[in-house]
Amino acid sequence: MRPNWNRIFKHSVLVGVALAIVGSLLGKAFLIVHQMYSGGAYNPENERVLWQTPVVMATLGILMTVGIDLVTGMFRKPVPASVSPLATNPGS
Repeated sequence: MRPNWNRIFKHSVLVGVALAIVGSLLGKAFLIVHQMYSGGAYNPENERVLWQTPVVMATLGILMTVGIDLVTGMFRKPVPASVSPLATNPGS
């Protein structure tokens, strides 16, 4: 069966946005915890966590979603549907 690219695209966008938001929150939490346990010291090299974490999480989530959707699409088989014949005179 051919993959349904519209469905795969929708799933990928949803997963990418959700994981980017979660990654952003995790990056901010990491910086807060790191500053808390380092006695209030600020390290500017840690700021890259704010953009790297959401990008990595969203990218991996999108790749896994596309992969899983394509694999399940390969094994999905169409269901046979029986169609009853049309009634020639439905009012009688």
